Amino acid sequence: MLPGIMRRSLRRGLAGIWSAAEAPPPPGGALVVANHHSWWDGYLAWAVAERHRRPFGAVMDDAQLARFRFFRRIGVVSTREPRAAARRAAAGAWLVVFAEGALRPPGPLGPTHGGAVAIARWAGVPVLPLAIRCVMRGADRPEVYLRFGAPMPSGVAQEAVAAELVALLARLDRDVAAAPDPEAPVPGYAAWWPPAARIHERLARWRAWWGAP
Repeated sequence: MLPGIMRRSLRRGLAGIWSAAEAPPPPGGALVVANHHSWWDGYLAWAVAERHRRPFGAVMDDAQLARFRFFRRIGVVSTREPRAAARRAAAGAWLVVFAEGALRPPGPLGPTHGGAVAIARWAGVPVLPLAIRCVMRGADRPEVYLRFGAPMPSGVAQEAVAAELVALLARLDRDVAAAPDPEAPVPGYAAWWPPAARIHERLARWRAWWGAP
């Protein structure tokens, strides 16, 4: 039931999801390290794995997991279970970890934690940096833009992953800011599904339906 709820929420609550990648995604399991700047990030973490047809996994702090125990059923483990997280990634899942360890205001990457790269080393899987931006532009709902970095080796240093995330976020922010038409998707990013109709488009349909001039 939970995947269906998340899929429906993403389609109804967002104007759309668009993504771009610096390189092809790695085969098999991976540690996906992302920023955490919006409420939607948890659902997006699951959607990223589903989109790439990989089993899903994620790490969540104890307080949140105690509130939402049902997330365990789709592969979420506690921050106190790093070995369990590593086993899930080693078994082929895309294990999503938010580098900052907590929800932060939109903006630059905050201080990061080294636990993620330790999990990648234990699992022997590559690290896949992911920048996420949830933005309000010319639609009546938020738009989400994702930018995947190139896979990094399992022994990569935390500082290198953080630096790559900073660069990806900066690139993503520049792309959004430079987009010429706020009512059109940002150029260079592929839509995950047909974008939802914007409010003026829906109004135009209603006018046509009622024969309004």
